Amino acid sequence: MSRIYEAMQRGALAEASHRSHIALAADGAQSVDAVAQGYQRVLQAIQGLQGLHGSKRGGVILVVSAVAGEGASTVARELALLLGRDGLARPVLVDANLRAPTQHRAFGVERARGLSEVALQGLALDQALRNGASSPIPLLTCGRPAGNPAGLLGTPAVASMIESLRSRFDWVVVDASPITVYSDAAILAPLVDGVVLVVQAESTRWEVAQQAKRVLEEAGGRILGGVLSRRRFHIPQALYELL
Repeated sequence: MSRIYEAMQRGALAEASHRSHIALAADGAQSVDAVAQGYQRVLQAIQGLQGLHGSKRGGVILVVSAVAGEGASTVARELALLLGRDGLARPVLVDANLRAPTQHRAFGVERARGLSEVALQGLALDQALRNGASSPIPLLTCGRPAGNPAGLLGTPAVASMIESLRSRFDWVVVDASPITVYSDAAILAPLVDGVVLVVQAESTRWEVAQQAKRVLEEAGGRILGGVLSRRRFHIPQALYELL
């Protein structure tokens, strides 16, 4: 196994005073059942946020990777869909990855009329939120390209937008840029209730994962757990479960 997997098993990504969960979610060679179990562990940590604000609502969750290409956008989308799967909760997905946005393509909508227009032009959320042709949850796209993404995300308008979404939805899932590459996620971390850190199996060095965790915590982020993405089983999965 890779050193990053061993680090996650030791809890290197979940050392905190509150209860944390390490989720092993993956694609490729891993079975659908194993992926579902991995996401379920993260969901358990996320759902522990319910009641934080004196209501039955959940909270605002930031999903971020250590470096680019680790699958954080996919994890954010899947978590948002899972949170709304029973129809009892109302989640919304926010694409705050202004560096390399992908959610608008996944939903089949244009990126314009999104976060940047809400923050810079005062576009109403009702006009910005959209559902894709095959998506049961609303999406706030990244909007048109911003010249200074970090500066935009640090404006009072974005903080106000997040609070407005919090008051309207049970769950707000925010997709952000990689934490060790840009400062965007560190700016957003104090505005959310919890952070899910995505790390790619057998690729990201454990030192980088620990750096990502440290930067998030120093920024005021509460790490709920980690998702080990693209994990592949080199021996039968049943044997892994016995380890």
